[in-house]
Amino acid sequence: MAGHSHPPRDSPEWDDPDFCPFCGAKLTDGGAGFVDHLEDAPECARRFEQWREQVVDDVGGEWGG
Repeated sequence: MAGHSHPPRDSPEWDDPDFCPFCGAKLTDGGAGFVDHLEDAPECARRFEQWREQVVDDVGGEWGG
């Protein structure tokens, strides 16, 4: 996905919320747009759930998602 500054796929640098951190797709916005993208992209949704399972213990009671 050329033409934007999103880090390469699987990069730990999730610093651009305008792009999906899993596939690099441009999002309509970094909040609800990401949720909408997950509904349309099952592979990204699966990878998000895997990521979430890995960090839930680090976040603890602060996780709202």
